[in-house]
Amino acid sequence: MPTPEVRPNHGSCWDTPPQPAPELLDALKGGPFRGLTGIKRKELIASLRRETVARPVIFVGAGTCGLGAGADKTLAEVRAYCASHHLDVEIHEVGCIGLCSEEPVVDIQLPGRTRVSFGSLTADKVEALLGQVLAGTIAHDLLLGQFRSENLKAWEQVPFLDQHPFLAIQKRWVLANSGLIDFNAIDEYIARGGYSALFKVLHGKSSQEVVEDLIASGLRGRGGGGFPTGKKWQLALNTPSDQKYMICNADEGDPGAFMDRAVCESDPHRLLEGMITGCFAIGASKAYIYIRAEYPLAIQNLKTAITKAKAYGLLGENILGSGFSLDIVIKMGAGAFV
Repeated sequence: MPTPEVRPNHGSCWDTPPQPAPELLDALKGGPFRGLTGIKRKELIASLRRETVARPVIFVGAGTCGLGAGADKTLAEVRAYCASHHLDVEIHEVGCIGLCSEEPVVDIQLPGRTRVSFGSLTADKVEALLGQVLAGTIAHDLLLGQFRSENLKAWEQVPFLDQHPFLAIQKRWVLANSGLIDFNAIDEYIARGGYSALFKVLHGKSSQEVVEDLIASGLRGRGGGGFPTGKKWQLALNTPSDQKYMICNADEGDPGAFMDRAVCESDPHRLLEGMITGCFAIGASKAYIYIRAEYPLAIQNLKTAITKAKAYGLLGENILGSGFSLDIVIKMGAGAFV
């Protein structure tokens, strides 16, 4: 078998996330953006994107892989340490960044400094690590690397995380937010440009124009067939029907396949935004996420995301004042491979 070509990334595997569309923020029915304009809005966005932090922030990888490695115990120890030392810190659960072999993964960001990742941080190592890092000293024995930032001061003698051998050859698209954002925080997703594309679609394009954009993009299905998504949506749009449905197959029955679970757990709003866009494109007013019952965390995070999206006017009746309505239902599978 020929050796696969390794293509260097020649830069960060994470692109700078886009800014949220002001029109979207104005249209939201709920959340902290309502009523904010000018400097106050910019400050909130910068805080949610972690471009500025007023106090130390600790991120614990709490995806299924992390929990399997003991991240729940690590998280409990982090909370206990901060409480016992009366520390004014933020603690957030994030999804999987992909380095499952290094779980439990914990990131720490101090005011004015870049975010730093540490791996294999089991509960017994929490006290020593937090004591060092919160005092301004980087512990190198568990170090994975620091994130790049144009606005924050980098740590000296600390490699960048995107130089890690696992991440250096990647360019992240679908999983761009995974492991970086709090999976239950819709505001963090919005601050990184989330739902802005949906707003532009609903208020600036016809269903046919959305399908044509998708065809032009060359996007294909992520399954084995790789069927052109734009062609599939065009067929659905052209099919006359009183009621159309979209089904997202997140059952992922193939042994060892976890790409769908990673999205559902770590960045559920990305899935919802894509489904809402797709339903608008084909004229569907109801959608189902078919997911296996053995993915409890993914199901929980999707349920939370759906509830918050409805509260913000991003799902349900008359989405963002566009006249388009959609209901998304989660249907759990029984666990069979076929």
